Amino acid sequence: MPEITSTNIRVGLGTYLALKEIADKTGMTIGTCANLLIITTVYNPDKTLSSFRPETRKAMTADILAAFSELFKMASFEAIRNTSIAELYQNLLNQPKA
Repeated sequence: MPEITSTNIRVGLGTYLALKEIADKTGMTIGTCANLLIITTVYNPDKTLSSFRPETRKAMTADILAAFSELFKMASFEAIRNTSIAELYQNLLNQPKA
């Protein structure tokens, strides 16, 4: 599989606006939102995904894992939004020993 470093894919206006709205609400990039929507739509191992070449399936799996990683990152940022990092580390360091 050739090395792909970037893409320039154009989508329709409605699709772009939907992706932009999701990205604005979640704080994720438009690309991450597109990866989530597209891959979760076609990720049916019995039918759709198996029709792609193995290289494409591996790339799609990597994209969905990267999108999940972005989701976890956003969730962790939300969890510590109102807490300073220094305070968080102090709380972790000063926990009672069990």
